[in-house]
Amino acid sequence: MIQEVTRLSEGQYRIGPGTLYDNLKKLMNCGRVEDYQDDQLSADERRRMYRLTAAGRTALQADVSRMKRVLRKADRQVVRKGGEA
Repeated sequence: MIQEVTRLSEGQYRIGPGTLYDNLKKLMNCGRVEDYQDDQLSADERRRMYRLTAAGRTALQADVSRMKRVLRKADRQVVRKGGEA
């Protein structure tokens, strides 16, 4: 997960193991993430895996929509001011 976050953010965001597992625990406690076992993996390959719950997917979709609105407003501000900071 740590490597995937770094890859997806093109190295702009790095997360440490403590932060990752603390956040996963919080998400599990509020019912947005659950852990599961992939029965298709061998005993040697097995590791703890996580997935979004229905509530987690709904919360994620709402957050993505909110972020898109914020970015649209910011973009309009930049265009309106001619790109000046």
